[in-house]
Formats: sequence, structure tokens, C-alpha cells
Amino acid sequence: MFKNYFKIIVRNLWRNKLYTAINIIGLSLGIAALVWGVQAWRYSFSFDNFHNNREQVFRVLTRMQGNDMMKGICPLPLASFAKQDFSGIQQVVRWDSRGLDIKADQNEPFAAEAGFTDPAFFELFNFPLLKGVINLVDKSTVVITEQAAKKYFGNVDPIGKTLLFYSSQDYKKRLSVTGVLKDPPYNSTFQFELITNIDNNIKGDGLQIQKDDWGWFANAVFLKLSNPADAARLEHDLEKYIPLQQEARKDLKVTAFKLASLQSMAAQSNTLDSNALVERPGDAAAYGPFVLALLVLLSACLNFANTSISQSNRRLKEMGIRKVMGGTRRQIVLQQLAECLLIVLAAILLSVFINNWWLPVYSSMFSFINLSANYFTDYTLLLVLAIILLGVTILAGSYPAFYISRFNAADIFSGIVKFGGRNLFSRLLLGFQIVISFITVIAGMAFSRNADFQKNYDYGYDKDNVIGFYVESENDFHALRNEVNKIQGVDIIAGTRQHIGFRQRTVSLEWGNEKKESQYLDVGEHYINAMQLKLVAGRNFNEEGKGDIQKSMLINQQLAFRFGWTDKEAIGKQIRMDTSLCTVVGVLKDFTTGNLFEALQPFAMRTVEASKYAQLIVHTRPGELVKVYDQTRTVWKKIFPLKPFNGYYQSQAAAESIRVNASVATVFFWFAIISVLLTATGLFALISLTVLKKMKEIAIRKVVGAEAKHIFQLILKGYVLIFLTAAVLGCFAGYRLAKLLMDMIFTINVGVAFSTLWVSFACVLVIAVVTVSSRIWVAFNTKASKVLKGD
Repeated sequence: MFKNYFKIIVRNLWRNKLYTAINIIGLSLGIAALVWGVQAWRYSFSFDNFHNNREQVFRVLTRMQGNDMMKGICPLPLASFAKQDFSGIQQVVRWDSRGLDIKADQNEPFAAEAGFTDPAFFELFNFPLLKGVINLVDKSTVVITEQAAKKYFGNVDPIGKTLLFYSSQDYKKRLSVTGVLKDPPYNSTFQFELITNIDNNIKGDGLQIQKDDWGWFANAVFLKLSNPADAARLEHDLEKYIPLQQEARKDLKVTAFKLASLQSMAAQSNTLDSNALVERPGDAAAYGPFVLALLVLLSACLNFANTSISQSNRRLKEMGIRKVMGGTRRQIVLQQLAECLLIVLAAILLSVFINNWWLPVYSSMFSFINLSANYFTDYTLLLVLAIILLGVTILAGSYPAFYISRFNAADIFSGIVKFGGRNLFSRLLLGFQIVISFITVIAGMAFSRNADFQKNYDYGYDKDNVIGFYVESENDFHALRNEVNKIQGVDIIAGTRQHIGFRQRTVSLEWGNEKKESQYLDVGEHYINAMQLKLVAGRNFNEEGKGDIQKSMLINQQLAFRFGWTDKEAIGKQIRMDTSLCTVVGVLKDFTTGNLFEALQPFAMRTVEASKYAQLIVHTRPGELVKVYDQTRTVWKKIFPLKPFNGYYQSQAAAESIRVNASVATVFFWFAIISVLLTATGLFALISLTVLKKMKEIAIRKVVGAEAKHIFQLILKGYVLIFLTAAVLGCFAGYRLAKLLMDMIFTINVGVAFSTLWVSFACVLVIAVVTVSSRIWVAFNTKASKVLKGD
């Protein structure tokens, strides 16, 4: 019996192979999308879940004076002091990281980032060792990852080899490689290549960091508690260290400590200020793909249901004969569901091949995402596929199956039954498809418009003609400046200690009784002009003499606003920073660091002597940027043969925002196309069903002289209302969803314009008109005599 059922099912599917292929392809796209959405959701919420002690490990967060945001940094001595003072703390781990030059054997030095931590790091966190041993108690050792081993030593076994830390400095350290770690997974907030003892972390001036220096902040401090329930009490106990820290740092005073469990830490990473660890993808990256995938799969299911119903008239006699021969309604329903199950199963298999291509492509669009699907060992994914198989079969196949099987044989053979043309449920399904089309088209156009907006966004400075180079001393700065000044195409050269978008610090500023936290830059001569920052009030720093150094201050409009001043009112105000009093001499137009994921930040600037310069900034003439950069690289190798080249383009600060927006726009564009094509297929199937029912009426009207427009009106009656209603609902839902996702991803965005809604409406309308017209035109041109004869 089952063999016969299978033959009948295969024959029916083959007989209607065009619709079968359309449904398999449509469902496979929807299923592939849902797997993508599920994997994106799982990936986003999987960060740091692989650590065995995640329930006992807590990160110490700080709140600073003048800012309510929690920060990831923590006073370095707190770890050792707390371990001695509180018995409930089993282990403490400090984590710091910094950029430095590292050299292996005779190879050229690399500009690298090294992690510095305590020996207990590998007791709290699970990073597998592939070979060798870990012995961070020995300060002359370092452990490296697989990637670092290949980078520094190629295919040679790195165990026992040495790496020269701070290779271009007088205080260089030679460390022995004792172990190779597996590369940290993408879903780890710790990303590193090299780890050594925290005492190997040296200040920029070569001095050792003192263990009791309450003015030094580690990137992170972790505590392992015997009883996690003690965290709330311990937060209060840690307040005893606040006076020590405030005495050491007048400019950056801690006002509170908070303990966040490792389990919750990744979820908070997006809202954490001064967080040196990797942030997990934002909620938009988790929920956005999932919602979009559900919409696409739902559209594919609705399309499958409608096309199945449109084909049912061809099978009525088959069902009638089976009922006459003793077939039960249950058998017919099961056969219909089995056909649907086979189509869904084929679609799942095809979706596997689609995702083998799509998931790597999607991951390559974003630097912070790495999605994959292992269909053989990932049992959660297999469960999801099983649920999809049953769910889609029931969702897409139940209505056609029960609808076809309910008619009796007498009505079928008498010709009474021709259904679907005015079926309300089918039209509702079509309406939902149109709504989904509008949602995806509006979102696609909105993000495409936002991508153009961000590409041409005024960052408040010239990001397209500026390059920068890190230098380590005043002598290096002057040597490089003298050579770069000889290059044709150079416009302005400036020095600076910190730099917009690449290196800045956070300070507490005081005026009267008010304290505000602000981003801060120590800049050098010509910096304002080199960056093309715009003054809206007051004057620039005086570049002749030293009268402004550390005495005068430039602030941006955002900082003036937070103190409650207008641009002009800010001029002449006295702001206290650290122990010094500075006079505001100018107000700069607001500018962004290049990160459009965050709101505009308050900024303050003072000038410093050349001895404090850490970067050389070059503004080039238009069209000369790349040439100047390449020639500076050549000059660098000549004057600094033992130092890695440390140059960058200013536009790199904005690159991630632009890349993310362009990638999101691309994703929505392709899913909008898929959704519209599915809707067009469903509309074509339903119109075909209506035409089939009305063919004799159309033929008679043609015989008595009806024109084409009358035939169009006859067929489209009822569909216009469905389209308009769906358009209103789809435009509203599309606007709300696109705006929600855009605000979740980008704090600075262009929003969703009403012109986007109108253009989307026009696009979907044109596609619908072309789809419908093509089918009605074929019906209109069918010979009336042939239809009336029943041929």
C-alpha cells in the first residue's frame, strides 16, 4: 500500500513539475533563511558559554564621577587587595592588553597586541592547550595561539623559541614560548594571540607598573567567588577602596563598583563603556535575521498553500474516483500531507546546499560574526530541522489537504465543484504575502538609503584626506616629519598625543559644582587645521609661543550643551581638569569619532609639548592620499628599519559602520527580491485559479463584444481591495520594523522617509500588475470557440 502511495505521489509531483519545482525552491529559500536566523540567534547568545566556571566568575565594573554608564576598566590593585581582605574570593585575575612591537628570531618586527594576566587566568577560563605547557608564574614565558605560531614561526615548532617583546625599545624583554593554545573561538569576549605574565606589562615610558598604583586601570578584573550569592554583599564591601582610588586619580574618580557574572557579561557588553574585550553582536544581529527569516519562510508557506489550491481543480476527478472506489477522507488527507512532506523534505535538502554558500558569505560581511551549520553533529540544529519539517508540512499542507478531501464524489462528477476563485482563506493568505513583500522591500530600500547617507555623512572633519602614523618619541616625530615634508602632495603636518577615532582618553571635567565626563585629546600644533575641524565660536589654539599649552581648552558643542552653555556663553568659562584650571577659548562644531553605532560624544582638547607626541598626522591635497601614504611607507623603512610600519588612513575609523550598513542593505535587498518573487508566484497561481473558473464567462463576454478592460475588471474584482489593504498594513509594519532595526544598529541614521514607502508601493504594484496582466492577457487571447467547445 505504501509503495503504491509513493508511486502516486511521485507521479503527481512529476505531472505538475513546474509548480513542484517552484515550491521546492521557494520553501528551500525560506528554510535556509530560518536556519540562518536560528544560527544567528544562537551565535549571538553563545558568547563565553564554554567556560566551566561562568557561574562563579564575576567581572568588577566601575561607575565614574560625571557619568552613569558602567565601565569595564577597574583599578589594578583592587584584585590583590580584595583577595587578601575577603575570604569568599577564591581567585583573582587581572587582564590588560596593549599594542607593542614583537620580533621573532631574525624576522622583521610585527605590530602586535599582547595580553597580560595572572597565572590563574587558565583556571578561570577554558582555552585548550594544544602542545607544551602553561607556566605564567615564570615571567620569562609566553603562550601563543595557533595563528600566532604560524605568524611568527611559520611551520617550525615554536616550543622553546623566543619572542622579543618591545623589540624597538630599550626595555625589550625576551620571552620563551612554552605552549601553543587553540585559537579562541569567535564567540569569546577574549580575543588574543599572545599571553604572558601581567608583570611584563610596561608603561610607555619604560617604567614598571606598581602593584599598589590605584591610578592605573586594568582592562578587566575578574573574581571567582566561592558562593555566587555573595556578589551583592561584596559590591558593598569593595566600596572601602573608593577613597584610595579617588586620591590617586583626581581626574577619573570611581564612585561605585558592581559585580557582573560572566554569564551576564556578554549580554551587557554592548552597553558597557571603556570595554577592552570583544562585544557580542547587538540584539539587532540576533533578532533581525530571525524575524526576517520567519517572514520569508511564512511567505514561502503561504505561496505553497496557494499554489497547491490552484492545482487542486486538476485533481478533483482523481479524488472523486478514489472516493467511489472506497477511499476514505483520512486516506486522501494523508496522501496530500505526504506529498507536502516529500516537497518539504526535498526543500530541506536543497536548503543545506544553499546555506553551505550563504552562511560563509554572510559571515564575511561582518567582522564580528562567524556562522556555520553542522548538520551531522549539531543535535539542536537537527531538532530545529525536524520541527521545520513537521511545522511547514502542517502549516503549508493542512489547508489544501482538508479542503480537497471534503467534497463528495457526486458533486465532483456533476461539475458543481470548482473552487478557490472566491475562497476567502486563499485571498487572506495572498494578503499576508503582500504584507511581507512590503515589509522586506521597505526595509531593503531604507537600509540602502541609510548606506548612502553614512557614506556621505559629514563627520565634522576631513576623513578622506588624512593619514596618521604612530611614533614613539619626539626624535622619531621630528625625523619622520622632516622626511614627509619633502613629499609632494602633503598639505599640513601635525603632531598629537591622542587622535580622533584611534586613541583618546576619558576625563572628568568640573565647572562650579557640576562634573561631566568627556572624551579628551592632548593635541599639538596645527592639529585643528590638519583635521579640518570647524570653529563655531572663539579662536583656535595659538600656534606661536607656549601660552596656550595646558592652560587653554577647546570643547565641542556637545560638551557645552551638557554644561548648559550656548556656543558663545562657553567662551571664557573656567573648567577644572585634574588639579589645573583651563580657560575655554573656542568651541568646535560637533564631530563623530567615525563610529555611528554611538551618539555624539562630548570632547575637550588641550595642547601639549612635542615631547608628548605619539602620532604624526598628515593632511594631503585631494587625490594625493594614496601616493603620500605609499611614499611615507618607503621613507619609514629607511629611517626606522627595526620598527614595524604603523600607518593608517583616517577613513578606517568609519569603515566598520559603513561596511555594516552596506552589508545589512545587501541582505535586505536579496530577501526583498525573494519575498516579492514568492508573492508574485502566489498571486499568479491565485489569478490563474480565478481565470480557470471564469473561462466560459470570459469566452461568452468576448463573443458579445467585451473589451480587454472589461475582462480585467472581471478578474481583478476583489483583488484590488486585498492589495490596497495589504499595502496599508505592509507599509505600516515595514516602516516600524525598519525604523526599529535601524535604531538598534545605528544611533546616527537617516531614518525611514515617506518617499521610501511610496517607492516601495510603486515597485510592488508594478510587479503585481505585470504578473496579473500576463496571466489575464493569455486568457483573453484564448479562442472563445475552443473554450465553449470544452477543448
